[in-house]
Amino acid sequence: MEKRTLLAVVLTAAVWIAWFYIFNPADGTKQSQPPAKIAEQTSSSNPEQVKASDAPSRTQDVLVKALTAASGVKESVVSLQSSQFEMEISTLGASVKKMRLKDRDIKATAGENPFTAKGSLDFAVHFSKGEFLGTGSLDSINWRHFQRNDGAQEYTASVSLNGGTINVTKRYTVPEKGDSFNVYYSFKNTGRTEVFFPDSSIIFSPTDLTGPGLDYSNNYNMPAGVFSIAGDFTLEHKGSGFFSKAGDLKSEDGSTDWVGVTSRYLLAIMKPVNFTGTGIVFDNRTNKGFRTGMKVALNSLKPGEEAVREFRVYVGEKDKSRLEAVDPGLKDAADVSKWIEPIRYFVMWCLLNINKLFGNMGWALVVFSILTKIVFMPLTKKSTDSMKKMQKLTPKINELKAKYKDKPDVMQKKMMELYKENKVNPMGGCLPILLQMPFFFALYSALINSMDLWNAPFILWINDLSMPDTVATLSGFNINILPIVMTITTFIQQKISMVDTGQGGQQKFMMMAMPLVFIFIFWSMPSGLVLYWTLQNVFQIAHQLIVNKFGKSNS
Repeated sequence: MEKRTLLAVVLTAAVWIAWFYIFNPADGTKQSQPPAKIAEQTSSSNPEQVKASDAPSRTQDVLVKALTAASGVKESVVSLQSSQFEMEISTLGASVKKMRLKDRDIKATAGENPFTAKGSLDFAVHFSKGEFLGTGSLDSINWRHFQRNDGAQEYTASVSLNGGTINVTKRYTVPEKGDSFNVYYSFKNTGRTEVFFPDSSIIFSPTDLTGPGLDYSNNYNMPAGVFSIAGDFTLEHKGSGFFSKAGDLKSEDGSTDWVGVTSRYLLAIMKPVNFTGTGIVFDNRTNKGFRTGMKVALNSLKPGEEAVREFRVYVGEKDKSRLEAVDPGLKDAADVSKWIEPIRYFVMWCLLNINKLFGNMGWALVVFSILTKIVFMPLTKKSTDSMKKMQKLTPKINELKAKYKDKPDVMQKKMMELYKENKVNPMGGCLPILLQMPFFFALYSALINSMDLWNAPFILWINDLSMPDTVATLSGFNINILPIVMTITTFIQQKISMVDTGQGGQQKFMMMAMPLVFIFIFWSMPSGLVLYWTLQNVFQIAHQLIVNKFGKSNS
């Protein structure tokens, strides 16, 4: 029994490690495509690839130069209001300088950040990969502003491209209701010669970084690029993967459905209207932003010819229902496992409704822990009964082991017959914890991505259930209290729950190994999840003490 129990513990730990480390705990998500699918670009293999210091010169190499929008144009800002958005659009780069989501009263623009990224949502257009990595030709000039009769805000500027002149128009149309708005672009050749575009395409990107402003020193808060190619969702982090090398720029070709940038809680996504992109590019430099661009085919423009592209833009929470309301093709951007999703929403529904009574998510979590303990009580009782039956069978099991020690196959067969005759399930002791795993995963997903639990305090030093309960930092190492308490309670639970089956060595090993494995896994997890597990340990200790006391009095 101990071997099977130990195996179950090891498998449980393996599941945790696979989920939270291989599939990236930074946002509780995983990549749906292998890293090998991302083609690395290097300056030696691709002439468009440049380092940050080379970007301006490379921009000159393809002869891209912004022209003044109009003489004497200075920066001006126009304010827009809708049921969901409160934004300020600046003529500088024709970008959204500030944006607030009214229902959450939260900034969707990032502001100051350690990535030297723009704090605005610029919805920029780039004429080469060099511009994408450097400063875009139209990013740092003031565009000319017009307000249309339909309420749309229109901005125009001109750019010299390989000797030709292109007039660029960017238009924002913000409806009164909804979580999206449209950004329209037009490119018109106003010169006398045909203009050819580098790489036969242009690149559109929503932003370097989206809000809210967070403590980026914690991995859970690390932003990422997101995109969908041929219906496959990918979340792209900086750096190299197992199958790929690090580089300044990552790119991938394919029919691109949408592209965006994600923070821990918000998304900024550009979805083409009536066309698809031809690939993506991603800024992979360590200390830069998370700019993710969509390549859109555009070979050339003849004199007087105009090309038009329009995007539907979603800026808001990682909420699947909201994303689907904007466009069904965006639902995967919520990045919630389809297996965990139903339980996750049930967990959130319970917590939010309990919170109405207490006004404190920590106490709501305590009540939820009690309720789940009650729900799983029959399983716990069954587990306890199974362990007691196993204890009674220990002498017979030891006899079989001694009798058939040289015939392991026969020994296993005889042991299974013994279990069947006595109606004992050797895995019964571990079944409750395995069946509760989906709830733990769902709670983890809720604590990672739900804004309802962001900055939610409990008591004493626990001031944010969505983050580790760090009380001090020593030489860069965070000291967290709850994982230590959880480890102690796990050890006590193991000690009082363990039944003597005649193999004390394995029992002692498991009693020590399980808490050590769990403290490793839980050390940097959100304090809300560690609190939940700790409470489950405490309740199980109380239950076991009662069972042990009354079990002895009745024997």
